[in-house]
Amino acid sequence: MKEIERDGVRLLADESGPVKVWFTDREGGVGLAPYESLNLAARVGDDPGVVDVNRKRVADAAGFDLSALALARQVHGADCIEVTPGMSGVVGEADVLVTRTPGVVIGILTADCAPVIVAGNDAIAVAHAGWRGLVAGAIERAVEEVGDVLQAWIGPAIRACCYEVGPEVVDAFVGAGLPVEGSRCVDPVLASIAALNRAGIEDVSAAEACTMSDPRYFSHRRDGVTGRQGAFASIVP
Repeated sequence: MKEIERDGVRLLADESGPVKVWFTDREGGVGLAPYESLNLAARVGDDPGVVDVNRKRVADAAGFDLSALALARQVHGADCIEVTPGMSGVVGEADVLVTRTPGVVIGILTADCAPVIVAGNDAIAVAHAGWRGLVAGAIERAVEEVGDVLQAWIGPAIRACCYEVGPEVVDAFVGAGLPVEGSRCVDPVLASIAALNRAGIEDVSAAEACTMSDPRYFSHRRDGVTGRQGAFASIVP
């Protein structure tokens, strides 16, 4: 993957082959001070103007048409939305977005989680792979939707931690057959790799992830809420 930085937006990008993949970085893609989260999906209380400006900034940085961007927020139930032409903006809440249409850009928003993109011959899916999404089977749902998966990408995440992790989370991982890191620790990246390997996908590219001690993340943390990073993918038309 290569890094792109334009208009204050930092992206990890893989534009090789028939699929284009982008991840905003672990700080939400915005390096302004004081920290400004990258509002890509409107929520109650968000300034619509800020949302629109940030969407355009990401679209310009990645080099895709803003009108072709479809986004969703995770619900941790492995729900899936199929994105078709004309669906732009926030298309609803889901843990997995899938498209079979070239030129349609799909994306899903996360916080400290590991977004996962899987691509096949004629379909791509973006899955939310934080610990809730992992336990809910989001990756399995994405693989099922795509079918014959050729490659998978895992985006940035906080390694070996989650501020909400407790025994019930570790138990949920164990119950789902996912790896754990001690009695109070899970690693979304390692668990995502394990879930993909279990589904028969060996070709996995994992983006750089930060640790619990990374000041670039924790210096901006507010009550466990991070700048919302994103994962975006499109079949090259």
